[in-house]
Amino acid sequence: MLKNKLHTPEGVKDYLPEECSLKSEIEKKAAEVFCRSGYAPITSPTFEYNDVFSNMGGIKDRRTYKFLDRDGSLLVLRPDMTPAIARIAATAYSEKDIPMRFYYIENMFRSNENYQGKLREFTQAGIELIGINSIDADIEVLVIAIDSLLAAGLKEFKLDIGHALFLRSVIDEADVDEKTAGKIQQAIMNKNYVAVNELAEKTDNENIKYILQELPFLIGDMSVIDKVKDKVKSGTAAYALDYLSRVYTIMDSLDMSKYISFDLGVIGSMDYYTGLIFRGYARGTGSSVLDGGRYDNMVEKFGSPMPAVGFSLKVNDIMSTMKADKRVSADVLMVYGEDSRAEAFKKAEKLRAEGYAVEMSLIGSDIDKNKAYAEEKGIGKIVYAGVKEAE
Repeated sequence: MLKNKLHTPEGVKDYLPEECSLKSEIEKKAAEVFCRSGYAPITSPTFEYNDVFSNMGGIKDRRTYKFLDRDGSLLVLRPDMTPAIARIAATAYSEKDIPMRFYYIENMFRSNENYQGKLREFTQAGIELIGINSIDADIEVLVIAIDSLLAAGLKEFKLDIGHALFLRSVIDEADVDEKTAGKIQQAIMNKNYVAVNELAEKTDNENIKYILQELPFLIGDMSVIDKVKDKVKSGTAAYALDYLSRVYTIMDSLDMSKYISFDLGVIGSMDYYTGLIFRGYARGTGSSVLDGGRYDNMVEKFGSPMPAVGFSLKVNDIMSTMKADKRVSADVLMVYGEDSRAEAFKKAEKLRAEGYAVEMSLIGSDIDKNKAYAEEKGIGKIVYAGVKEAE
């Protein structure tokens, strides 16, 4: 059908030159931050066996693109880099290589349940620090996350930090049946606070009821921690709150606390995040531009128990917060006549060797036309070869 020839499928897109330029710049800046922090590039296949990603507690199985190999094996387009890197760490490295520091810039593929303008093929740039479970490792990753957002060009953003163990312990402390506990967790993950409020009524623990009903408001500075620390009896929940306080204190000593806020309502998948969880939000966006956290159980699923922490930048979402300026195709426009073609190409090669981007004029040697063309394209310099009035 002609319609299918003229359009892309839902959830994928073409990138025009100015968008490509912006996207490449964000990826380049992120890679520079990662490299300067001691992280090495890594990549994985675009498609792998479904077993690599299934039952990992992250992307729901129904959101992956699956197909059969010729031998009948179930394959999946990569929906997430973290399980792939966990597989690589477990199979290609050993404890003597700890700590492992990897970074990636790759396309992911997910079938979104509710499309609403979300891309099904999108780019993520991220890091994974594998083999160390310490507050210093978490701080390192948080600092790199902030540095990478700043390098990408974002100025107004916050990292909302929480802890996977806090709400899990609160739900356990609620002392409700397993089915209700599951509903509470799911409602929190969906940010359905009306349902959370109703389900909270099923607990007789007034302190826990208070925490659950206050979740939408447990976002902000250290006062958020103070608001609930006397409400929890669980040692695990208390530990989580203390840990978040320590993280904030250290980030403050690094003059980075202005980028940090608390979100005690953040909850990760039961099998994915195990400690610190953080989300990056930029001004003008409704969804996060960065997701990260600690996932100490994943590498073990590939046969080699190793703690890990990391994050991913959502390149496309960062792009949406920034203006894609009209692409400047070159630094120099080389104008020449038919008799000076050889001279022009030699001059162009010399300039390119010196680091300039040179575009050859294909509209003839008319000076006024070339000046107008250069102005339209944003090319700052014109070099003439064999053309009069070169000034």
